Amino acid sequence: MEQVIQFLASLAPTSLMPVAALLLALGGGAVAWPLVMAKGDRNDLKRRLKVDDRKAPEQVEPAPKKSQSVVREKAVKRAQEFYAKSDPENVARLRMKLIQAGYMEPRAVGTFFLIRFACLVGTAIGAFLVNHWMASADSTATSRWTFIILSGAAGYLVPGLVLSQKVREKMREYRNGFPDFMDLMIVCSDAGMSMEAGIERVSKELAKTYPSLSQNLQLVSLELRAGRSLDDALKALADRLSLDEVRSFATLLQQSKELGTSLAGALRVFSDEMRHKRMSLAEEKAHALPAKMSVPVVVCILPVVLMIAVIPIIVKMTAAQ
Repeated sequence: MEQVIQFLASLAPTSLMPVAALLLALGGGAVAWPLVMAKGDRNDLKRRLKVDDRKAPEQVEPAPKKSQSVVREKAVKRAQEFYAKSDPENVARLRMKLIQAGYMEPRAVGTFFLIRFACLVGTAIGAFLVNHWMASADSTATSRWTFIILSGAAGYLVPGLVLSQKVREKMREYRNGFPDFMDLMIVCSDAGMSMEAGIERVSKELAKTYPSLSQNLQLVSLELRAGRSLDDALKALADRLSLDEVRSFATLLQQSKELGTSLAGALRVFSDEMRHKRMSLAEEKAHALPAKMSVPVVVCILPVVLMIAVIPIIVKMTAAQ
């Protein structure tokens, strides 16, 4: 464009013929360009409207590209298969722990192993970079590699600690929501509903307040529909929730069925016992609070009090001397 401008500037004012010819060529090109571009579209339109009895040639579809989700699923599957062959007992325990934490997907075990491996490698690389950039000149190679190894071990253990914390949170939710489940089961039993129908109904009612407990109860309903016995379904529920109260509940139902006692009365007594147990746990934590508070009081408050009491005396003795 700069060359064109220089060319136009170099022309004399009397020679207007080249400028006119250039402008005419640009205008003709601007008019002809849309017509040329639309020609292909008209040909395509005619080709679509043309009636032809011959079968159109089949278009070869391009091979689908591997998306990130497919690659991730394959990696998770390979990791799960590898660890399942190397240590099946550990994988089974980890699978149950993940279920207790609320991760019920079949690929949860492989995902956990990949996360643990990523944390191991990531923390080790991070420690290596920190040593490379921020380490002092006096530090030895042994201390540096020890720091890297310890960082990698910490990264390897962090997912397990997070999973254990998740299990404790879920157990707290289950323990808080199970008395409400018992109360709703009493209402369903008084209304004449069967145990299977009552569990299905209560699982829908608890979906908003206790979603994890509701999900496990819905799984119990699906197992009962599939033909599993109520005792086995409740025992599996106790394993998933990891609560002794659920095992006691399964034993209660079995004994009530064998002895022919009133189910509503047994459920009411069991619900009262569970609420009393929950209150006892709360009182136990409240009574243990003063003993737990003594440590921060001694460490943080007592030194300050001693300083306030002793410093004025030290100042007076120093001034008197």
